[in-house]
Amino acid sequence: MTASTASSPATSYSEAIDRAQAFMARDDQCILPQARTALLSHGAQRPLAVVLFHGFTNNPAQYAAFAPLVFERGANVFVPRMPEHGDRDRMTTRLANLTAQTVLASANEAVDIACGLGERVAVLGISMGGSLSAYFAQFRPIELAVPVAPDFALLRLPYPVSRLLASVVLHLPNFFMWWDPRAGIHQRPHTAYPRFATHALMQTLRIGDDVYAAARQRPQLATRIVTIVNRADPAVNNEVTRSLASEWKRWNPEGMTYVELHNLPENHDIIDPENPLARTDLVYPKLLDALGV
Repeated sequence: MTASTASSPATSYSEAIDRAQAFMARDDQCILPQARTALLSHGAQRPLAVVLFHGFTNNPAQYAAFAPLVFERGANVFVPRMPEHGDRDRMTTRLANLTAQTVLASANEAVDIACGLGERVAVLGISMGGSLSAYFAQFRPIELAVPVAPDFALLRLPYPVSRLLASVVLHLPNFFMWWDPRAGIHQRPHTAYPRFATHALMQTLRIGDDVYAAARQRPQLATRIVTIVNRADPAVNNEVTRSLASEWKRWNPEGMTYVELHNLPENHDIIDPENPLARTDLVYPKLLDALGV
């Protein structure tokens, strides 16, 4: 269904830097400066390299406050911009071109780069980035994956219903919808897109489909997985995420932890400091603890 996970890990720090610079060079003048791929490096390979995957319609600016915290704790940090995200024009239609294959190809390349930045590799991501983190937990032999609020199923819908919805929508004309019709163009954060293409959203669900199917048939390749959800998340179905976590735990009981955050507002994006409902004072310590930094 989705892109191949064939990997080509960087074999040295210098190779990783060269490849990271080539990745960053894709960010032309159409991309917001704060939305560009970010590399926080200590100048040499570190024991841990962390890849941070942003969410759907967001960009690396989502980690503007969090990435430095990880860096300050000794890790090299790579925050890749996913295809079609981060345009200066918040009303761009480029997101209509997004596919699961192109997202996975870029994300896989980012993990390859991280293999030269650190002796061990960890990935953390939210929403679409959470599904990417789950994908690499299943299919690549990394040290740690931290999927945060992965979008396996939408709007608290049962997985079969969400999957059927995705199939139907992908056969309908592609059109744009506001995340919040009341806020419209004023939707925060102001560096992210205030609307989404319907086909693009359903493409992000396809990333999770591979994980959902594979976890029932064979063990994950990541050494450890820490899955984190907001109990009051209105955008995704936490029970589907819990079900997948249970499959992972069946294969590796000591390597799987499921964390449900309580006392947070009803909110999906619990990472971006520009999100008015993000309680980063409560969330960031949990994320840092999950990464072990």
